[in-house]
Amino acid sequence: MLFSTLLAALTGASVVLGAPSLVKRQSNGTTPAASVNDTQVLQFAMTLELLENAFYTQGLQKFDQAAFEAAGYPFWVRNRFEQIAEHEATHVDFLRAALGADAVSACEYNFPLTDVKTFTAVSMALETTGQSAYMGAAAVLTDKNTLTTAATILTVEARQAAWVGSAVLKGPAWDGPFETPLGFNGVFSIASQFLVSCPASNPPLPVTNLTALTVNPAAPTHGATVTLNFTQPANADSSSLFLAFLRGQSPVFAPIQSGGNGTFTATVPQGLQGTIYAAVVSNNTAAATADANLLTGLAMFEFPFDSFANNNVTSS
Repeated sequence: MLFSTLLAALTGASVVLGAPSLVKRQSNGTTPAASVNDTQVLQFAMTLELLENAFYTQGLQKFDQAAFEAAGYPFWVRNRFEQIAEHEATHVDFLRAALGADAVSACEYNFPLTDVKTFTAVSMALETTGQSAYMGAAAVLTDKNTLTTAATILTVEARQAAWVGSAVLKGPAWDGPFETPLGFNGVFSIASQFLVSCPASNPPLPVTNLTALTVNPAAPTHGATVTLNFTQPANADSSSLFLAFLRGQSPVFAPIQSGGNGTFTATVPQGLQGTIYAAVVSNNTAAATADANLLTGLAMFEFPFDSFANNNVTSS
């Protein structure tokens, strides 16, 4: 429950902590994939790897072996996190070497390192988002060697997420037969919540800073009515908005009802499993969930399922 609650609570903070200097807005408010080159993709990847590197460095400095054991974890859990920290540092070094003079510098970060349990929950969120980011970037990369290298990092992020989700959090190691790729805007709406400021010398990233989406209750169940808070875009018709639940390659949609005063409600669909991303969209077609068409940033939820559940879920 901590993981699910933390994920949903965190995603409402992106506008507060986001770093406007990173945002590169197109004239129409979107960032077409065709306008992004391989260098920008690697700069975006390095921004995420620097964030992960800082998170593990700060967390492991704050929480020693005794703190992990006091939180109920066996000694080897922190040791594995040390290995993950080494992976992220290696990814940063690799991308810095690959980008050369085009490399980005580390930002100032703000992580909710209140206790070890929160540390493990944020780790799961970052690793899951990281693998989704690399999957989404794969469609944009043009150089096959770069694509192959990105894939080697992607698989490590996925294996790390699986380990945290199962061995540490005692949940499933996967969500279903397909993972969920995310575009730059969606990923940045999650990552930016941890950014306070970035060096002015950093090149602009190919993203648009989306309006935050908060959901109450923060850890909803199937069939629950949730209250949504977000700033409705001026060009969006409130009578035809949907909450899109992104899962693998089969998004599920819930009609949004306007409650007035800037609040909205929706009903959580049945059949959601594992980590699910959600965003407000303008219609219930797959095209509406494309990164450039999202009307809000992403919320994240965790819908646990046991080993007896049918995990071959492709549609509701």
